[in-house]
Amino acid sequence: MNEGIENLGVFQIFTGGGTGTGFLIARNLLLTNCHVVAPYRKVAVELRDRTRVIGTVRRIHPKRDLAIVQVGAELMGEVLEVAPSEGLHAQQKVSIIGFPVGLPLSLTEGVISNPSQLLEEQHFVQTDAAINPGNSGGPILDEAKHVVAVTTCKLTSADNVGFGIPGSDVRTFIDAFASQTAEFGVTCPSCDALLETAQRYCDGCGSDLESLELGTYFEPVEDHPVVAFVEGGLTRAKIDPLLARHGSLNWSFYSGSAPIQIWSCCSEHLCFQSTLAQPGKQKLPELFRFLLSAEHAPFAFDLNDNIIQFSLTLHASDVFAQNHVEELGDRVTKFIALADKLDNQLIETYGCLPAPKTQLTFLKEGTKST
Repeated sequence: MNEGIENLGVFQIFTGGGTGTGFLIARNLLLTNCHVVAPYRKVAVELRDRTRVIGTVRRIHPKRDLAIVQVGAELMGEVLEVAPSEGLHAQQKVSIIGFPVGLPLSLTEGVISNPSQLLEEQHFVQTDAAINPGNSGGPILDEAKHVVAVTTCKLTSADNVGFGIPGSDVRTFIDAFASQTAEFGVTCPSCDALLETAQRYCDGCGSDLESLELGTYFEPVEDHPVVAFVEGGLTRAKIDPLLARHGSLNWSFYSGSAPIQIWSCCSEHLCFQSTLAQPGKQKLPELFRFLLSAEHAPFAFDLNDNIIQFSLTLHASDVFAQNHVEELGDRVTKFIALADKLDNQLIETYGCLPAPKTQLTFLKEGTKST
């Protein structure tokens, strides 16, 4: 199973709440967990080349923790077949594929501990294979690469106790979506009918849906003021905020060739950082004179683990002060533009080498040949 996992249609999903995993059930459809995408209706899906595409959440099942995401174009990768769960047995070998704790696509192996474990009035496939944050929504595969369950959670109070949603339940959810014409809907936990509005009672079975809090799924997400500030700056810099979201108060994207990260490190500061280049063995005096020059203020350079980083730090109180918002927004836009220029400048003028995360395909042709 270790061979060829890059060819599997398994992708990382990013939202303003966190990250998770999804896998192809059709060329333009991904299956994942509800808790990975909700309450967002638009998510980002990262491809193998680090580019991201927008995905639209079409259907969710909050009780069974399932969701279907549709992308606008066909994705490359093996479409995975969901198998029924009736034939599973204890000690059967399985593999979990996903993006644990933000790492690249990874595989962990184990066995089924219990093929039908009752937990909170629902049955799950229990496994001893390692599950970590970021694996949620990914496939649990048998030795034939069939999806026998979908990773959903682990017990934090115990080791090697993880759970997946059985393939039979996943198959029922997928089959119900096949006839869906509505842009978005929530599956009724009692009768599997599609709910297209935040209604109190199900039209199909009459169940009281108040405990589902359907409004959280149908109403727009209210942005935190810091989110509104950062994403306003991204928009002015022509960066799609939806593609940049990387969890709560966290963004990551490329400005041309330069990787950029934005995060709130505490309640007081908002940090912007780009890893630009690695110092070469020549022109070091000229390089450090450039990096230490006061002309770069309010931006700054630092050297961390032999990587030159470009940074900007804003105080949260300034972000909330209306008289500074426009000025600070201009700094954000300028920082993003400068990052893309500076990595080229450091390489061309001072003999630096690209940083490990540099998007090499976006470096200038002249830079790539040096």
